[in-house]
Amino acid sequence: MSKDPEDLELEALQRRLDDAFATTRPRRGFEDELWLRMQRRRPFGARVRDFFGGMVDGIREAPAVPAGVAALVLIVAVGVGVVGPYLAARPHSIYSSTAAPNAGGADRSSAWSGGKVPTPALHPGLVDSGAPVPATVQLAPGLAARSDVYFGPANLTWAGNFAASTVDAPVLIYAEPKSSSEAGPGQFGPEEGVTVTTRGSVAQLPREPVFTLTELSPGVAAGADPVEAATNLLQAHNALPAWQYSVAVVRSGDVTRVIFQRAFPAQGGQNAYLVDWNGERYGTEVDIVNGRRTAEGPVPLPLESVQLPLISNDQAAQMAVTQPPASTQALTPIPSVSLDRVELVYVLAVSGGNGFYEPAYLFSGTFTYNGQTYTKRVLVPLVVPSLRS
Repeated sequence: MSKDPEDLELEALQRRLDDAFATTRPRRGFEDELWLRMQRRRPFGARVRDFFGGMVDGIREAPAVPAGVAALVLIVAVGVGVVGPYLAARPHSIYSSTAAPNAGGADRSSAWSGGKVPTPALHPGLVDSGAPVPATVQLAPGLAARSDVYFGPANLTWAGNFAASTVDAPVLIYAEPKSSSEAGPGQFGPEEGVTVTTRGSVAQLPREPVFTLTELSPGVAAGADPVEAATNLLQAHNALPAWQYSVAVVRSGDVTRVIFQRAFPAQGGQNAYLVDWNGERYGTEVDIVNGRRTAEGPVPLPLESVQLPLISNDQAAQMAVTQPPASTQALTPIPSVSLDRVELVYVLAVSGGNGFYEPAYLFSGTFTYNGQTYTKRVLVPLVVPSLRS
């Protein structure tokens, strides 16, 4: 029995479509772009399922398209929806390891084996005692911590604006040095007239491996420019930062501190500064006391850059007003604070023989208590909670 010519034409069309779907391959570079989009915008699988679901509904409404084609599209959509969350849970298998800009040192292919990253947090009240030095060396006293910063309980609201609608910032990872050649004093040039010591990471603060370089006798004339004096000391001992920085000068009593505030490149040509356990910018610091200079800063180590999914601005703002305070020391009555400023920063967390510089938002707002103005700070890590330990 001969078939109707229209049926034959439809069968031929279906064969051609089936052959096309069987032989079509993604264009070059498509997979890389797909993974990049997956890590930048979440949830990817849900969006893809919605997209293909709409396509299938449209195909079903078109009578000229065979049902087999609609079934094939549905299989592709389900496949992406299943594989996407699995890949999101294993980010290191997606993102290639690359040396971070201005990292310093040689490249390492694998400073981190994947998995979850530690959660960075503020630890107000802790003090860094510094690297050990010989008893004959007098270190410059540290500057007093700010007394106008409040980390205790407060009734918080968010009333500010974000600089950008989304954040794109990697996690930067170093491996703890395993030998003196990686973090030893010998890499800091000539040691005539100075004492150089190094120390490994301190997870409790946290603090990365640091060096301390101290002059044995005064080397700065009275009235000398402190920034120039600090720069000269660091240059003479191969310790001037290779990373981006801004310079700040702080004076307290007989101590003049020059801070080379460490910054990481951020989107839009901006800088995201590294902050310590109090939310203060830091990097390499040079203290000058009675003409004698003491420098302390991060040991130059290579960094590995890893892209991980980040929370949205709305999620960050909600976490800022609901998460527990960094300190239990409270004012009475508990103050009400409107957080109206936010800054993209980097914060260190140390775990498992690695240090993790992670992007975070530092929220802040001021309030008055007993006639004194205080600043309330709240740190919100940006890596999604499911990938943080």
